[in-house]
Amino acid sequence: MWKLFLTLGLLFSVCSMAGCDVQKMSTLSELSRPHAGVYTCEEVRFGGETLEGYTLSLELEYDGSFTLSYHSKDGSFDEWAGTYTVDETAEEITMSAKRGSETLSRTYRFEGGVIYIDENFLGRTLLAEFRMG
Repeated sequence: MWKLFLTLGLLFSVCSMAGCDVQKMSTLSELSRPHAGVYTCEEVRFGGETLEGYTLSLELEYDGSFTLSYHSKDGSFDEWAGTYTVDETAEEITMSAKRGSETLSRTYRFEGGVIYIDENFLGRTLLAEFRMG
């Protein structure tokens, strides 16, 4: 038992001498990034109608980058890449991507492991849900 106290005391003294502020250290979930992985979209709705023949995927990398890609039934393909941050307290994900000299950032609901995209596009609402797997 005294070895445990000695080890903990040594750890805290090393942290204090090294200038570590335990309150400012990242949380375990920020370090492990449990949300990193590939998310697929089962259904895309645009203006209230289901878009058929599109496959969308969103990959969140451990380094804080993302890639959003889509394939259409006619074989066209496109993708966007950028960075993301997750606010687990607010249950939100913010994705930022450069388009030309401009950086676009959007924040979406990220609840229960599902990313809900709700975006106004060409005057109509685009809805998509991305789930890991």
